[in-house]
Amino acid sequence: MRRMIITLAAFGMVLTACTAGITSSTTTTSTTRLIESQGPTGEWAFAAAALRPFDSCNDFLDYVKKHAIEQVGPYGLGGYGGYWGEESLFADVSASIAEGDAFLRGGPVEGVDYSGTNVQVAGVDEPDIVKTDGERIFVVAQGRLFWIDASGTPEIVASIPLDGWGHQLLLSGDRLLVMTLGGGYSIEPFVGRGFAPDIVGPHSQSVVLTEVDVSDPASMEAVRTLMLDGTILSSRMTDGSIRVVVRSGPTGFDWAYPEGSGIRAEQKAIEANKKLIEDSTLENWVPWYVLKDHRAGTTADGPVLGCDQVGQPEEFSGLSMMTILSIDLDDGLDPGAGIGLLAEGHTVYASAENLYVATSPWMAWPAARLEKGDKGDSLWTQIHMFDISDPETARYVASGEVEGTLHSQWAMDEHEGTLRVVVTDANSWWGSSDVPDTAVVAMQRRGDTLVEVGAVDGLGKNERVYAVRFIQDKAYVVTFRQVDPLYVVDLSDPTDPQLKGELKINGYSAYLHPIGDDLLLGVGQDATGEGRLLGTQVSVFDVSDPADPRRLAKLTFDDAHSEAEWEHHAFLWWAPEGIAVLPLQRWSWDERTGRKDNFSGAIVLTATPQRVKQIGEIRHPNANEPGCEGCDAWTAPINRSLVIGDTLFTFSETGVLASDLGSLDDIAWMPFS
Repeated sequence: MRRMIITLAAFGMVLTACTAGITSSTTTTSTTRLIESQGPTGEWAFAAAALRPFDSCNDFLDYVKKHAIEQVGPYGLGGYGGYWGEESLFADVSASIAEGDAFLRGGPVEGVDYSGTNVQVAGVDEPDIVKTDGERIFVVAQGRLFWIDASGTPEIVASIPLDGWGHQLLLSGDRLLVMTLGGGYSIEPFVGRGFAPDIVGPHSQSVVLTEVDVSDPASMEAVRTLMLDGTILSSRMTDGSIRVVVRSGPTGFDWAYPEGSGIRAEQKAIEANKKLIEDSTLENWVPWYVLKDHRAGTTADGPVLGCDQVGQPEEFSGLSMMTILSIDLDDGLDPGAGIGLLAEGHTVYASAENLYVATSPWMAWPAARLEKGDKGDSLWTQIHMFDISDPETARYVASGEVEGTLHSQWAMDEHEGTLRVVVTDANSWWGSSDVPDTAVVAMQRRGDTLVEVGAVDGLGKNERVYAVRFIQDKAYVVTFRQVDPLYVVDLSDPTDPQLKGELKINGYSAYLHPIGDDLLLGVGQDATGEGRLLGTQVSVFDVSDPADPRRLAKLTFDDAHSEAEWEHHAFLWWAPEGIAVLPLQRWSWDERTGRKDNFSGAIVLTATPQRVKQIGEIRHPNANEPGCEGCDAWTAPINRSLVIGDTLFTFSETGVLASDLGSLDDIAWMPFS
């Protein structure tokens, strides 16, 4: 494969101050125009970049109108649909960090006294359906938010209803942020692997962020609600500062459609749609918000971004707005500290200092390039870098471009000033190369551009990437078609990455987790030599010698699959006891004997260099109604687990089961009913 990396030009800045004013009253008010900015928002948002600015808000409007008229068709502007993306997104907090946290707070310590969400970067929290601080557990199920008191005998002490769907949680002290996708209609999103469909018709989507007071279960309530145009790509929280990445498209257009068939009808619709674009205002191109303070009884609304908060690539990259909101729940849900880019976005990765947003693979082709045919059959991914070291703001600093597509958020990692990216020059939806292969690319910031400083390719020819894990200066990449090569790449010199070794075995690992010095635990599928899948496989790999990675032990569950294979939040590794917990489902039927062998629950394992051993299994109670004649026993799938003290908690849509961590005996069943 010919390797070629083209960097993305710097973002332009809208300098004219046209930030939305925020109005409040005891009744709903409406902001119908963009007004003067109250501060130098654009200066801090884009200060680091050498930018090509707009001269005015009118220039911004002229820019989007020009490109929209070039793209509009007989059915409007397609491809600006919505989804809840990802990254559901994926590292354990070290004992030293946890002990320091305990000294400062004097309470339970994550990683020592309790397990938290399984995240990609230690100290950078990710949204999930279950959150805990070691004494309280908050979980979303059946359209409700439940509070479980885990300080003594576990019990559900409060619950409140939630609107919308796709709920995700972040917990900061006595405030809980509930992120919900609500309103409109679309194709149901894919969950896991970071892919979501954009093949949808015109529709409206909204983001709903709800701040919930969880200081007292007797008064758990929504304090404020922020509604935004668009959909959530993902979010991250570091030291209580939350970054929410939202993608939105043009709104408020009542598109014309062809009246009848034929070219003439389509042309009339196109001309009518062009007129709609020509008559559009800034409110059609900037996402709108409505902020409700339920205690004060006030409502404010307006554009989420002012002109001086929006940047755009020098090379046209779409009409969608990618907005990064910075939220401190102690200060409420004021959306004023946002930054926007006229660019698509899909995959989110964050370290403690920087946040990166990558475009969707099929969105990474600017229209101008397609017309010119500059890229031929190549697929490209744009990556935008933001400095989030300031808890109050996100600041754009650089962009770059790599040839190929990203498997998921795990395909990006930052280490000692270098962004490492795993890319494949084929798309899993349709492909783009006769013999696709995978590369590990190292990128560093040069001014306002992320540039390639080193790369190694030729990994997994004609195979798909199933798992990626970066640990310090090593990258571990799993590809699969018929057998599973586990590649070890040495990145100690970012300018000269080296493929050190590979291990070929049947099956593949879809998730990799460090479980000790030079040991990786893999969760995936066993397979025959021809690539036929056999069931969930858990493996222990020794990577102490990069040139000779070895599998030391494995355990296969025939005809089974685990949510942990595509959703890392479903996986639990409890280092103090050396155990893993993963959800498992199995359906099998022996045609010869007529025997069924079904299981839905969680498997508890020990994993050592010598052996992967099942030490128990957990099922939730039969979810069928009592007295259901002819009904098979059905157990709701377990989708999350966590440890607090000596108790293992498992979660399903029907309830929470508390089990003794040592014996796995039931302690308490708490149904969501």
